[in-house]
Amino acid sequence: MLLGFLAGCTDRHTPTSPNQPTLAFDASASLTSGVTDPAGDAAWNRNTGPGAEAKVPDYLDIVTAAVSKKGGTFAFTMSLADVLPASPQPASGGLGTYDWFFELDTDPATFPSGKDGVFPQNQALPIEFFVAVEWDGSQFTGVLFDLRPLLTGSPMILTPVAFSIGGTQIQLSVDASALGDPSNFGWAAATCARHAHYPSDGVQCLDRAPDGGFAAWPQ
Repeated sequence: MLLGFLAGCTDRHTPTSPNQPTLAFDASASLTSGVTDPAGDAAWNRNTGPGAEAKVPDYLDIVTAAVSKKGGTFAFTMSLADVLPASPQPASGGLGTYDWFFELDTDPATFPSGKDGVFPQNQALPIEFFVAVEWDGSQFTGVLFDLRPLLTGSPMILTPVAFSIGGTQIQLSVDASALGDPSNFGWAAATCARHAHYPSDGVQCLDRAPDGGFAAWPQ
């Protein structure tokens, strides 16, 4: 599941419906949480052995990530070590899909899992939502993964969300109500390559910020 744009100095804004706003917000008037991450640390399966980093394109290497809320909208922003091209080289494997995403822990007491989730049902993680830009080999899309229904045996819910890509920056916009309007949560940003359909173990982690645990929103 992972639209075209001009790389470099040109911004591309891609709302998923005509009625969705483009991503513009005033960080000074918002609740914000941000992290930094060293450039050059992205590696296949987080393997930091000799030469591992050289195999991962810099547009999959996170250098900063932030979550902001203004009014009733959350903005998720990720900056990369290089310009994200209009047509990235496909990932190896069957699907050739790349993901730039945020994982959200809005309820530390729950660990959604199930056969209709992101991961195999024996993998329970403290993540209620993923907010992602995905590249499927032909186009980019913005998606919100709501994993909370897995707690009651129902499939996860996928909803299109507005996003933009400009140079080295990715932004996504999500209504707070779609996340249960949380007053606080843990979050992390990550990139990965996906080689199989959901649910699957066929995911290779490339970079994460912070490297371990979650950052807190608001900070």
